[in-house]
Amino acid sequence: MEPKLLIQLITIVITLLISIFIYKKYKLTKYQAMIFILLFLFWSAIIIVRAYRKSYANNPVEIGGLALGAAAAATIASGYGFISIFARFLVFYFSDVFKSRKLLISFGLVLVAITSYWVFVSPNYYSLLISSLALGVGASMLSLFNVFFAQTFEAKDAMKSVSILSIAPLLSEFVMSLFQFAYTDKSNTNYGMLWLLSVILSVIALIFMFFVNDNKPPKQSMSRGKFKTIITNKNTWYFGIVGILVSLVKFALSGSNTITYFQTDIVAMNDFMVAYSDFLYGIAQMIFGILAGLYFASKIGLKKTLLLGVALSLCYNVVLLLTTDPNILFFTQALGGMGYGLTYNSLIGLAMESVDLDLRDMSMAIFQTFFAIGIFYGDRIYKDILKLLGSTKESMHYNQVFMAILLITIVLYLIIRFGIKTQRKEEIIENNHAI
Repeated sequence: MEPKLLIQLITIVITLLISIFIYKKYKLTKYQAMIFILLFLFWSAIIIVRAYRKSYANNPVEIGGLALGAAAAATIASGYGFISIFARFLVFYFSDVFKSRKLLISFGLVLVAITSYWVFVSPNYYSLLISSLALGVGASMLSLFNVFFAQTFEAKDAMKSVSILSIAPLLSEFVMSLFQFAYTDKSNTNYGMLWLLSVILSVIALIFMFFVNDNKPPKQSMSRGKFKTIITNKNTWYFGIVGILVSLVKFALSGSNTITYFQTDIVAMNDFMVAYSDFLYGIAQMIFGILAGLYFASKIGLKKTLLLGVALSLCYNVVLLLTTDPNILFFTQALGGMGYGLTYNSLIGLAMESVDLDLRDMSMAIFQTFFAIGIFYGDRIYKDILKLLGSTKESMHYNQVFMAILLITIVLYLIIRFGIKTQRKEEIIENNHAI
């Protein structure tokens, strides 16, 4: 049996086993399982193309790209984070106005379907840029799912709900890597098919949406008073800044940026490893995201869980700085996934557990806005560096080194800042999982 086919079969089996295990282990209700499946379908429509926006735009025509140039590719990629800065708060606001989370999620799916179809029939700078913006709007719905799902658990189990739900989008990456490999192999490169699959998955998710009830409370949760309560809380700003740094690390050194880098002559990673690099990152993120809420939080507390994630992310950055060996870089993706799984889930848990139930929509909306700033600059900073270093192959290497040094500096600052800021409230964090 061919290695490619074997990996596909193993992936499908593991995906099914993980889903069944989670359903039985945590005794999920049918409703909770439906939200889980809906998120899986929703995220599949986004993730199948998200990591390949930059490659499609920048790669030479002879290997399936559009040869738009590194600067144009960086602009397209950064559109995802730029629109998220505004959309993540507005998603919660309009779901509150219309008293429906399903309506906003449906809007996101329609937007992704239309723009993905545009890229499929007419791939160019503008269609890819608009598609990237639509993906950013769609991704902004992810935080809605967190509250959507958490609403079905007891208030004290918010961290548990975050850990369980985090599996769904990562399973999407798990399965979609099969298609990504199939259509980005140099012998059969067809980026357009990924965008067509995005359309199909969006339609399937929309149909499935009709069978999932909305649990949005009828009372208003986004009032001016609640906004003032959250925005004047020093911890909101502190965790928001930490969120910016965490998302900057994640999006600067994973996804479309690393895939594009791995495909250059500097690394020359083969197509199979490129396609499964995101998969490896995602699997590690899924496992440690689960452990963040179901093991580490109770054993060492969320503060130390977050710091452990930061330390792993720092190690990941150091490896990227020191080597261009494709085999080492491939397996190091697991290290990056471990770090992000711990840091992201810890931050989401802290943001939700630190406020009352009626403040969670507002708290999550503000936190996600901070988080989106890091997403934007994680892609945007490549364009800014290119202006300084030029666009030669040699400078692309310097670009990567510079970015790694910058991120190491940021993470060191995060560790120092976190230790100083939380020293006086360590007992509160350890006992209540929040400050």
